[in-house]
Amino acid sequence: MDLSLSEEQRDLRDAVRSMLAKAAGSEAVRAAMAAPSGRDDALWRQLTGELGLTGLAVPEELGGAGATFAEVAVVLEEVGAALLAAPYTSTVVVAEVLARFGDAAFLPALVDGAVGALALAEPGDRSWPPRIGCAAARGAEGWLLTGSKAAVPDGGAADVLLVAAVDDRDDALFAVAGDAPGLARVDVPLMDQTRRAADLALDGVPAVRVGGADAAAFARDVAAVAAACEAVGTGRRALERTVDHLRTRVQFGRVLGSFQALRHRAADLFTAVEAAASTARYAAGVVATAPEELPVVAPLAKLVCAQALSDVAAEALQLHGGIAITWEHDAHLWFKRAAHVQHTGGSPEQLRRLLAPAAGL
Repeated sequence: MDLSLSEEQRDLRDAVRSMLAKAAGSEAVRAAMAAPSGRDDALWRQLTGELGLTGLAVPEELGGAGATFAEVAVVLEEVGAALLAAPYTSTVVVAEVLARFGDAAFLPALVDGAVGALALAEPGDRSWPPRIGCAAARGAEGWLLTGSKAAVPDGGAADVLLVAAVDDRDDALFAVAGDAPGLARVDVPLMDQTRRAADLALDGVPAVRVGGADAAAFARDVAAVAAACEAVGTGRRALERTVDHLRTRVQFGRVLGSFQALRHRAADLFTAVEAAASTARYAAGVVATAPEELPVVAPLAKLVCAQALSDVAAEALQLHGGIAITWEHDAHLWFKRAAHVQHTGGSPEQLRRLLAPAAGL
């Protein structure tokens, strides 16, 4: 698989990067963090309407661009670099799952700016893959869901929810409208203040069955790949900012970057980020072309990319010195994002246990 970006992907990257540089700088991110919705609504309309980024991998006949998740991954890296406070990642994961499993009813709305969210984990459960207790019962007019979900990313604003539940056979995945009767949501705080989440309570909520255990597993894997791609973008931007600091900050009469020990630390971080980028791009290509590889590739990508971001974020705090612990600097946002990514969707230990059989361990 060729992991280099095509000309079209480079053009997409440059367009998104330019737009986010103008509209989603550090001050704008902080303003979105403080907004009731947790996002810049005008920017969200621009992302979804003007650029059509939530519909990149949606078929053209449903209003999308007809691209693949490899193109979505390009955008995810830029979204991660900007620490964008918007429900982009959640929405494109939901769109990818619905497009793959043939449920087209909700896709046009997602293309037009509706928010999607994936609800997997449940209260009190720290296992991974998560244990599913939410129950799906077949009623006279369709499926009804009863149960609860914990800390669903972008769950409070979601217009379309994909909910993992147990039907009369096995784990399954169901689509739920955000305004469905019986659905209650309570916002919950996260360490990463650029993100929003909500607990869900479902009491006989009408739902549409998207697929069985394979759909639920695919959704979980796509979410892991999306998190990996975003982490690469955040890690790369944090490293770039840190290297710029080392090039300009003078201590002891010398530029910090002239100290060999610091240069070696920066070089090690660069190697880690580039290795993570290759892993994430391969995983994004697998989503598009070889989904049967995802049970191994997805947790591996998330593990590698989350660790790279954690390493960069921790070193950035050290290499920036005292300014890194001020509210005004972005270093604390990188660090909080790293902690959130590493411990959401499977901890490093849980992901290694998942991967061990594939490695013959």
